[in-house]
Amino acid sequence: MNQNPDLNIVTMRKITYLMIVCLLACSTFVSAMEILDVEPGVGTLNAAIKQYKGDRIYRLKNGYNGYYVLDEIINNTGFDLTIIGGGEPDANDPKPTMPPTLQTSGTGGVPFNYMFQVFSNIILKDIYFSNATADGVFNTEFFMRIEGNNIRVTIDNCILDPAGNPIYCLGGSPKIYLTNNLFNRLTIQTASVNGPVNFYFPNDQSGVDTLYIENNTFVGLSTAVFSDNNNPVKSNFTWINHNTFIHHLAQIDWMSNQENFFFTNNLLYDCHVIPYEKAWVGGWDNYPSGSVSELLWSSPSPKVKDNGVEIDWGFDYMTSFVANNIEFKNKQFLDNLDELYAWTNSVGAANTMYFQPLVWTSDAPARGIELSEALNKNPQASVYNSIEYPNWKAAGNRYDVDPAFTDKRIKEHSNILAQWVLPAIKKDYFAEHYTSTDHTRLNWYWDPDGKLGENETWPLFDGSYTNEFAKNGGLDGLPVGDLNWFPEEKEIWSDNKQAIDEHILSLNTSQMDLGTGNERIVRENYAYIYPNPAKESFKIQGKVDNLVTIFDITGKCIKSVDKYQGSISISNISKGVYFVKFESDGVPVICKLIKN
Repeated sequence: MNQNPDLNIVTMRKITYLMIVCLLACSTFVSAMEILDVEPGVGTLNAAIKQYKGDRIYRLKNGYNGYYVLDEIINNTGFDLTIIGGGEPDANDPKPTMPPTLQTSGTGGVPFNYMFQVFSNIILKDIYFSNATADGVFNTEFFMRIEGNNIRVTIDNCILDPAGNPIYCLGGSPKIYLTNNLFNRLTIQTASVNGPVNFYFPNDQSGVDTLYIENNTFVGLSTAVFSDNNNPVKSNFTWINHNTFIHHLAQIDWMSNQENFFFTNNLLYDCHVIPYEKAWVGGWDNYPSGSVSELLWSSPSPKVKDNGVEIDWGFDYMTSFVANNIEFKNKQFLDNLDELYAWTNSVGAANTMYFQPLVWTSDAPARGIELSEALNKNPQASVYNSIEYPNWKAAGNRYDVDPAFTDKRIKEHSNILAQWVLPAIKKDYFAEHYTSTDHTRLNWYWDPDGKLGENETWPLFDGSYTNEFAKNGGLDGLPVGDLNWFPEEKEIWSDNKQAIDEHILSLNTSQMDLGTGNERIVRENYAYIYPNPAKESFKIQGKVDNLVTIFDITGKCIKSVDKYQGSISISNISKGVYFVKFESDGVPVICKLIKN
């Protein structure tokens, strides 16, 4: 068994890099490059990018009048690309608080297969993307196609509605950071099975380097959310924390060989509403019947590829932490399963369908399958919370807490989805006994105004809820799900993020109390660096506890100084944005540095 005492240290370094990139990069990159304000219109953004490529930050005008239409796919071959909202809205704009809208095509147009074809790093921030034509022709393909290797994609505080499938990555080792976004209508799916994958990483030589998903809301998802096509490749780091998933057909995370996997504080409402068919696993000899869970295939491949090199693999090389999530199903979906068994029995059809839990543990609800049968056949059951595998923990997950959403229409859409599910299953699994297609007339996707290609409604969605247990049910004692629906609680979370992340990374299953004790960490300016921007060297104002390290925006260490002595030379460092990390009286400090 792999007993690596440095595992959590390495993982902590990883999350430090992620925090640098996710929390600081989007707010600091604008000062390092000239901003170009792009006028609204058809093709104006395409033209600007063709002219300036990676030499500008492209800012779009806020408001309802900030309306942009593509005349071709955006391609960033050979240059990094940054597109942001925040441009001053028109004085007479009817909805000035809206972010700018970028649409794939106008009235009478045809949606492109994807809006972005990505070959180099890309940042998208504060934009409303509509992956459909203005007259409502839905793009059933992808929002973004990543083709370059080692690409960093940052999407922050954006809305994708409709999204289609957000990301299709053919390149190897992507770094994906999705924070504070709303993804709505992730494909229009008419079948209950074998539908599109929303975030799809089919590269068969290298897995995902980083998949960082935090404080997002996903509404109307299809068959699988995150998938690597079951390729035997190792993904390094997966962080899915404080997200809300609403109305989803089946399977959340099917990436089986994840080295460090954290699934915490998420709210899943009417997710995995299509029961699982045990016969599906027949194609994989190492997945016995009844062994598949919602988040992870039952057993990793015995050998996987790490950037094309085959390595030995197994549970003892992996960390999996699944804690304080709520997965709640409308009772109608549970009734559907009972009704399905009654119906298949009446027509003489074999039926081995069941609902998966998040992970197989002794406290998981067994719905449609005997728990003892599933636990006996499932390798996860002997791995989670065991003495032999201390890096596999599952705790605090609940399946019986209704969040009670503030917007009653969410429950109304759940009722429609429940009506859709049963005839869809009968048609797709038991076609020889059932020929009706009545389910196709039931539209269960979130569409508040009935205008698929127009952004008439603002705000689009409200994910707040009232259930007190859920509002205090997180591992950090904060609301489960996307914290953007609870601004005051999110501020507490932001102030304590370092302590919260360390708590999760240490695999600590005890719930935090951020209101008392020493766990509350308040942001303060302990020190700063000058001059900034700097050319040859810089100094640090304030006390420095010896070691100083400089990282680039990807988290790579560029320079390390064991003992600070008044100034640090950066003459041999190329121009760009960096981060300087050190401690001041034992308190970790990160400062942005711009090298001219």
